[in-house]
Amino acid sequence: MKFDENWVKEWINFDIGRKDLLEQIERIGIERNRNKNIPKSKYFDNFIVGEIIDHYNVLRNKDTFKIFKVNIGEKTLKIVCDSPNCQLNMKVAVFRYSHEEEHGKKDRSNKFSEGYLCRYDQLFFLKNNKNIIEIPKHLEVGSNIGKYLTQYSHRVFNTDSISNRKDFSCILGICRDISAINNKKINLKRKTIEKNVHLNHKGRANFYIKDPEYCPIVFSKIIKGVHVYSKTPDWMKERLSWNDFSTVDTINNIVNYVTLEMGQHVSVYDCRSIKGNIEIRKSKGNENIIFQKKKLNLIQDTLVISDENSTMSIAGMIKNEKFEINQNTSEILLICAFFNNQSIHKDIEHYFSESYLHRSHNKDPDAIFNTLERASELITKFCGGIQGDVTEIVFKKYLPKLKEIVLDVKKIHRMIGCVLSIDKISQILVNLGFHVFSNIGLNKIKIKIPFWRRDIFSDEDIIDEIIRIYGYDNLPKRINNIPNIQENYMDSLHFLKKLLVYRGYHEIITYSFIDEKIQNLLFPRQNYIKLPDPMSSHMSVMRTSLIPGMLSTIQYNQRRQNNKIKIFESGHVFFTRKEMDNKAKMDQRLMLSAAITSHQNDRSWLQNSRETDFFDIKGDLEIILRSIIIKNYDVVFKKSISSTFDKEQFAKIYLCGEFLGHIGMLHREIERRLEINNRVFIFEILINKLLNNKNLSLSEKYEEISKFPINHRDISMIFREEIPAHEILIECQKVSLSLQNGIVVFSHIFDMYRGDPIKSGYKSISIGFTIQSSKKTMQEHEISRIVDLFVERINTKFSSNLRKK
Repeated sequence: MKFDENWVKEWINFDIGRKDLLEQIERIGIERNRNKNIPKSKYFDNFIVGEIIDHYNVLRNKDTFKIFKVNIGEKTLKIVCDSPNCQLNMKVAVFRYSHEEEHGKKDRSNKFSEGYLCRYDQLFFLKNNKNIIEIPKHLEVGSNIGKYLTQYSHRVFNTDSISNRKDFSCILGICRDISAINNKKINLKRKTIEKNVHLNHKGRANFYIKDPEYCPIVFSKIIKGVHVYSKTPDWMKERLSWNDFSTVDTINNIVNYVTLEMGQHVSVYDCRSIKGNIEIRKSKGNENIIFQKKKLNLIQDTLVISDENSTMSIAGMIKNEKFEINQNTSEILLICAFFNNQSIHKDIEHYFSESYLHRSHNKDPDAIFNTLERASELITKFCGGIQGDVTEIVFKKYLPKLKEIVLDVKKIHRMIGCVLSIDKISQILVNLGFHVFSNIGLNKIKIKIPFWRRDIFSDEDIIDEIIRIYGYDNLPKRINNIPNIQENYMDSLHFLKKLLVYRGYHEIITYSFIDEKIQNLLFPRQNYIKLPDPMSSHMSVMRTSLIPGMLSTIQYNQRRQNNKIKIFESGHVFFTRKEMDNKAKMDQRLMLSAAITSHQNDRSWLQNSRETDFFDIKGDLEIILRSIIIKNYDVVFKKSISSTFDKEQFAKIYLCGEFLGHIGMLHREIERRLEINNRVFIFEILINKLLNNKNLSLSEKYEEISKFPINHRDISMIFREEIPAHEILIECQKVSLSLQNGIVVFSHIFDMYRGDPIKSGYKSISIGFTIQSSKKTMQEHEISRIVDLFVERINTKFSSNLRKK
């Protein structure tokens, strides 16, 4: 859409500068392309007013040229021109060659021309109009033409509307939003459709709608005594030219201009060709129209406008050329109607009409009357004629129903960060053309969405409209009190994956679709999502775990004699959950899983080979968690039971008391059925739970290495059989964190013994301590006192005793 500030100011009574208007155009959501600058009046200083006083023809090389004698006041010039609109006594814009140019300019007839007559397209406006500019009679011959052409000295805004705002393809839609920003009213009186109407009086066309569900509204009017080929005003031709409309006769120019203004189309017919009553109906199988001088056969059930004898047009698309206006037309029929786009969609596909697609997006039943009146006003103003009465036919029950949205005012306040009164909210929405009902309840308003706003679906869309008009610059400039998150999820996940790579794991990527049989084998009690149209029978359900993908990768590698496998994968898993209304909804979670297989370590003459086991993968997981969690004792492994894992080597993982994941050795029966030879150890954790933990620390820390000696001490203590080893280490870590004066103690379990002389139901656990101070060399009594603190804490917590031998 191309327009200038003067066009906008014709619709809105306000005083605004060009810069502010540009800002408001961008604020309402219109993308502005490069503006077109029309030259200022000083550009036209070399052009003067001339008058054609005579002409004669010159024949040269079978071409005929006209030489015009043009009076410019001080002398008469001979100018060659072949434009068809040049006439005697016509005042024109003349460019006179300088003395040096007079002997260098030759026309095509080999006759010298002393200047040229200016066309519209040569002076940067009306680019499609190659006619000679006709100057008003009152301008004096020989005077400077700059004052007259100053009306064309301005800037044209070249805009592209966003795809979901087709109402921005007309001036009315653009001005509606600009007026809302400035709290001004548009210069337009709307006639609201309130009831069913069917009126036909004297001086009106007799209309009948046989299929009102496809065309619920028709307004028409007859104008008598029009002059079709009267002069179209230059400003109208200029605006049409901006928007790539070719100028034809004045009436069609006006119809196209009204389409640009209102976003609605008015059809014009020659009344002499209309016989009897007019109907809007579905076509029969043997009808046709004349289109581009050819007969176009209509398919059955095409929505048409017809008289008693023939089809006048395909509704809203293609007009029968038999009913087109011509130079002999003096009485015309204007029709403006609302067609149901969905009902005639097949007609659009069959009789593709680009013009219909252009004007079908912005249909507004309430604007149809105003469109007809605007077209009638301009036609009688520039073409003469007498208007008849309006024929109105309305079937309200077939009009599209307005969408309704109930908006909570408190939600607006939460989203924009400030309080707006209901009156202010209502004022903004009403200015935008919404219907607002504010008395439906406390802090709630009901809003009816206008026909032309088909992009509004939810209360968030309404709030966006309010903010857009209220102004983003008017919102409070403050930072919300949001916890500082050092890294986003993807960066944090990348950090975890790097740690696994450092431990010798390889990342894999598998499909989110798995075999239903594998799903039921691994997780027989889980609800899963079955795909209605799977890629194959082996990819028929959505995965509820990353484990199936890990096992399929292990299968693939073992069949190729690759038994030393350490792999991991991150990705989403999917499952269904029931809401409060018992409706099942899909949910997804981000998981991280890793697996290793039992295999002999690389053979070496230095050491005996050893098979990997459960504690290898548990150690890898502990190292990863220890790298990102400040307090190691926040993570707890609790022995549990699962049909997927071995009952002796399976544990659930808890972080600060919340379930984080599980770890274990795959059940032997599952390995057998999947034909996996080696034992498989797997862990799987919830990434969301891990990365949302308040004790998470992904930042790198610097710790100065102590220059003082390290001291080692070992103790052996007897515990009851049911006491887990990790609980002992948790208590040791708590003691270590309580120490001061730069003393650091690292504790670890290095041995466990059952048997004589330890009585049944008890076990001996040996704990090693590495003790160091960052401030001094520790004395023996200081070291002994620290070890005593650990022994005392463990005795108190677990009722254990030091082992004597």
